[in-house]
Amino acid sequence: MQVKTAIEYLQRMNPEDEIIIAWWVKEDFFDHEPTLRMEISKKEWEDIVHIGDDMDWSLTHESLKEVLEMEVEANRAANAG
Repeated sequence: MQVKTAIEYLQRMNPEDEIIIAWWVKEDFFDHEPTLRMEISKKEWEDIVHIGDDMDWSLTHESLKEVLEMEVEANRAANAG
């Protein structure tokens, strides 16, 4: 996704709302120590980054949902005493 597309989505939202957001840039996967395994060009990154659009994020969503539910339960328990 291009940054401008993300900005368009975010501009539709209430700026006071809380959200969970994640993003990665090329350097998070390539050209970065200590996990440097290969370097890629900006063009190569642009050619492959679209896979995020086609990826099934349901497992990521479910994992995050489980962690959020655990945090809610921990907060409720802490506030109950």
